[in-house]
Amino acid sequence: MSVKLLILKSYEDVVADVKEMMSGDKVVGYLLENPYLVRLEDPNEELPARVSFYPYAALSKDKSIPIPCDWVVSIVEPLDEVKNSYLERLNAKPEDSNTEE
Repeated sequence: MSVKLLILKSYEDVVADVKEMMSGDKVVGYLLENPYLVRLEDPNEELPARVSFYPYAALSKDKSIPIPCDWVVSIVEPLDEVKNSYLERLNAKPEDSNTEE
């Protein structure tokens, strides 16, 4: 698993297990497995600030979301606290749950 934080052109921060999508030897996009939007509760709060997680593409049944390269501004390592919270969320979630988060 390669958990990364993506910063999108839409100014959204998304945490997900990220895989490259290739066309020949060129990366054309990224496949986001179990993606979540991550937002600071209070952007003015000093770190470690509280963060909230929201399902990315919340109205979709898909757990794998492709994103084209030109939509991604940057891919970085998430803070340990963000990564651990994300992994805990995934491990606590039933595989085929229809409940709201």
